[in-house]
Amino acid sequence: MKTAQHTFIKAGALALGLGLVGTSGDARAEESSSLQHRFSVYAAAGAQVYLSNARTIGGIGGGIGVRDTLNDRFILQADLSYLSMLGNTASFRVGAGVQRSGTYAPAALLTLSTLFGERLSFLTPEHPTRISGPGMTLGVTLAPARFDLKSVQVSLLQLGIGAGTDLPGLGLSYSVGLLEVGATF
Repeated sequence: MKTAQHTFIKAGALALGLGLVGTSGDARAEESSSLQHRFSVYAAAGAQVYLSNARTIGGIGGGIGVRDTLNDRFILQADLSYLSMLGNTASFRVGAGVQRSGTYAPAALLTLSTLFGERLSFLTPEHPTRISGPGMTLGVTLAPARFDLKSVQVSLLQLGIGAGTDLPGLGLSYSVGLLEVGATF
């Protein structure tokens, strides 16, 4: 189990590092040191699930979020989604990452996800009672088909993976974003 956890952490760090290195090639020094903020609101549709030996939380649904893009490069965002199919579940995610500047703007984000609500619980020798807290994970989200038209942002695919803990044991989170549309204000 520790080997899988270490492999996952190394893969996540490698993906985020490659995202940072891949986007740093066209960085330019700016005459002014002030930060340029671009705020946007977005709507998203997709699926997210948290799986461990003790519980399964997640489903398919959609949500809304807010994003701040700094100097057309760095992303800070938060979103709230409603998910169904495995019960009524809510997902709250916060993320920070980088994007490529320009119209084609793939992005890589480090995300902290919290899933709470209804779940499937499994009693095991390690977990003889039901876990009642939310499923929390830290992971990486990649958006390879993302486009930024300054006033509108569209992402056609997002893939995410994260790791959390249900002590003793490991929980993994998987997410697939099918469509995300944002508008700058």
